[in-house]
Amino acid sequence: MNILFVTPAPPFPPNDGARLIVANLARALAREHTLFLVTFAERDGTAAEMREWFAETRTVLPPNPSKAGKWLSSFTDPLPVWVRGVDSDRMRGTLRKAIQALEIDVVHLDTAKMAQYTDAVAPLPTVLAPHDSLTLVLEQWQTTGPTLRDRAYARYQVEKMRRYETTQYLKGTRVCVVTTQEQQFLQSLAPTLAVRVIPNGVDTDYFAPINNAEKPAHIGFLGVMDYIPNRRAALYFARAVMPRVWQAVPKAVFTIIGRNPTRDILALTDDTRIRVTGTVQDVRPYVAEQQVMVVPMREAGGIKNKLLEAMAMGKAVVTTPEGLEGTDARHDQELLVAAGADALADACRRLIRDDSRRAELGVRARAWAWPHSWQEVASQYLALYREAIHAAAGR
Repeated sequence: MNILFVTPAPPFPPNDGARLIVANLARALAREHTLFLVTFAERDGTAAEMREWFAETRTVLPPNPSKAGKWLSSFTDPLPVWVRGVDSDRMRGTLRKAIQALEIDVVHLDTAKMAQYTDAVAPLPTVLAPHDSLTLVLEQWQTTGPTLRDRAYARYQVEKMRRYETTQYLKGTRVCVVTTQEQQFLQSLAPTLAVRVIPNGVDTDYFAPINNAEKPAHIGFLGVMDYIPNRRAALYFARAVMPRVWQAVPKAVFTIIGRNPTRDILALTDDTRIRVTGTVQDVRPYVAEQQVMVVPMREAGGIKNKLLEAMAMGKAVVTTPEGLEGTDARHDQELLVAAGADALADACRRLIRDDSRRAELGVRARAWAWPHSWQEVASQYLALYREAIHAAAGR
C-alpha cells in the first residue's frame, strides 16, 4: 500500500504526542508498505531518519503571521486561530502536485488542524486522525484555563472550532481518535460521523525498567512543558500537592522532566526541593530515578503518552482521573488514581514509605504496558486505511 502522511511538522524527532504517533506508525508500516510525507518544515526534510522511513518527503515553509496580526484577524476570521495558523495555499499546491506525481492509495491527514486539506487531496481516500477534539479542549479551557486570557480565548474560539470540526470531519472517508470520550463527543457534534477509536501505543523495548536507579523520596512528572495542560498540571502539583507531601516527607524532591519549561515552571526551582530538567537528550534516566511518577492532569482529552511510558518503565504511577482517560489500567491494580491535592499527596506518601507496594505496582504496570505495542496500533490503522479505500471505491 502507498500511504501519504500529511502532518503539521516533521514526525522526527518524535518529541510531542502527535509526532510520536506518526513516527511510530512510520516505523511499523514502512516494513511492508511505501510511505510518503508532506509536511511543514523550515528546511528540506532530508534528515537520515526521515529518509529511512519515507520514500519521499516534500516540505512547505510554515505560515509565519505576526502574533499581533493573527490576533487582530481572528475577530473576523471564520476559521479558529489554531487552524488558521497552518492554513497555506503553498501546502494545497504541494499536495495537489504530490497526488498527481505519486501513486497514492490513501492519505492520512494528521491532527485536527490538517483536516482543512481534505479538498486538496480529493478524490483520494482520506483518513482524518485528529487524535482528540479541539472543541472539547476549548470547552474545558473556558473554566479551567490557567489564565484569564486563556479562558477568554477559549470562549471566543470554541464556537468556531465546533463549526470547523462539525463540517470538516464529514469530508473525510474515515475519522479516528484515541479515546471513547473523544469519539462520543465528536459524534454528539455530528451524529452521522463515523469515528473509530485507535489508542496510542508505547515502545516497550525503548521504555524498559532500569534497575537500581531510584533515589529516595523522588517524585517525577514527565511532559513537554510549553504545552498548557502539562504546564498547568506541573504548577498545580508543585504548589498544591508537594506542600502536603513535605508535611510528612520533608526531604521529598519533585522533578519536572521535559523540554521548553516556561518562566513560571523555572521559577519553581526557587525551592531547592523542586528540580526542572529542561530539554534532555534522553528522559529515561531521569524517569528511572523517581520512586513515584505522577500524572496530575486537570484536563481530560487524549491518551497521556507520559502515563504509558512511565508504566512501561515499571514505575509506580499516581494519576488523576483525567490522566487515566483512554486507558483500561485499574486503580489499585496497575496504578493509583487520586482526585484532589490531599488524595494525591497521600498516595505519593504511602508509596514512598512502602517499598514492597511500590515494587508490586511497578511490576504490574510493566505487565499492563507490554501488549500495547505500536505494531498492534499500526495494524488497526491499516484496517482503517483499507476501509477508506473500499468506501471510496464504492462511491
